Amino acid sequence: MNRRLSMALAAYGAWSQAILLFLFDPMKRWITGTLVTGASIGDVRVLGLSLDGFAVRGLDHVEGWLPQLVFIVSSGLLTYGVFRGAPGLKPHPRTVLALAGAVLLAAGVATLVRPALAPGTGRALPTYGEWLGSAQLGAEPAVAAQFALCTLWLPVTIWFLVWRCRSRPSVRAFFGLPEGAGASAEEPVPLLAAARERRDLVYAGLIPPVLLAVAGGQFLRHTDVRPSGVPDSITFDPHRWAPYSPPALVEEWSGVLYPALRLRPLDTERAAGWIATLAVCVVFLVATAVALRSVARRATAVRGSATALLRLFMKGWYAMLLAAVAAALVDGWLLQWFAPRRADSASPLWVAVGDAVRFGTAWGWATGLACLGAVLLTRRRGARAAPGADVVEEQLNDA
Repeated sequence: MNRRLSMALAAYGAWSQAILLFLFDPMKRWITGTLVTGASIGDVRVLGLSLDGFAVRGLDHVEGWLPQLVFIVSSGLLTYGVFRGAPGLKPHPRTVLALAGAVLLAAGVATLVRPALAPGTGRALPTYGEWLGSAQLGAEPAVAAQFALCTLWLPVTIWFLVWRCRSRPSVRAFFGLPEGAGASAEEPVPLLAAARERRDLVYAGLIPPVLLAVAGGQFLRHTDVRPSGVPDSITFDPHRWAPYSPPALVEEWSGVLYPALRLRPLDTERAAGWIATLAVCVVFLVATAVALRSVARRATAVRGSATALLRLFMKGWYAMLLAAVAAALVDGWLLQWFAPRRADSASPLWVAVGDAVRFGTAWGWATGLACLGAVLLTRRRGARAAPGADVVEEQLNDA
């Protein structure tokens, strides 16, 4: 997709999100104060997704508007990158999935920024433990992700309308579309031509999530634990039932941002709870492998540009994030049957989605970096083998 259309679609999406985030709450107060005096408007939802749960409530404190600003800027830049890397003008499901990954990544960044700005931390930046606990125990686990999914259709709809009206001269002139727009003007070439190279990329991309799953998280989000003298309402910290001291490296850098990503049982949980957690973890790993296989098959470059490598890195990040969200959908349903979550005002499904978005944002870069390393290693091996092949071909020609 050309630069002008990509910038227009990304700017439209970011502008629409800014209008909703910064003007939704004042508009609700104006409506209740003028049209419906004495009444109040609750949380507005579209298809079950919160439209204003992430909205700005006031500009007097930086923690009230900075996460939203970070979301708008990140979403605009990431969606521009996705539109710019689209194979053509025609909308494709894989590009829409990449857009979903982009807006969810922006939501995760905004969610992880919020704990550092929370009042009462006593310092400019909290410690790792304080930040992690604040991110996990937040009262609004997935409002940013809900808002991101709720506004995803805005640039996609305009994109579809531009594609349907691409034959009109006014549309072509405004967006700078060439004659016969709808296909890419440049012929891309695959980054990984051989099936073995694509398989190596999938294996490399799976290394970080598998290591995180082996390390596992040390927190329980369900109540299927062994009985003890502690009140049943306290079910979050396994330290309250049995001493648990993982290695320092595991305790500091394990996958605790997503408690369901754990291949090993904890000492305090029963078999049913661990089996349900294990099933969610397997779904996550399988979904990651499928997403990485699709990324490997469709990874292309134009004239060997370095931009293709950056896009591959971001696609690996999106793949891990979307796989975590897919596992969270299973998590929210499965654990309600076999290992119910602790009592919470939020929906179990959206608590799981909030965990998944935070986890994918915090660790998806590792998968993207592994994919990038696999491609660079393949190129290096190909460059080493190329001179030998030229010599053999020259000898055959001489013969």
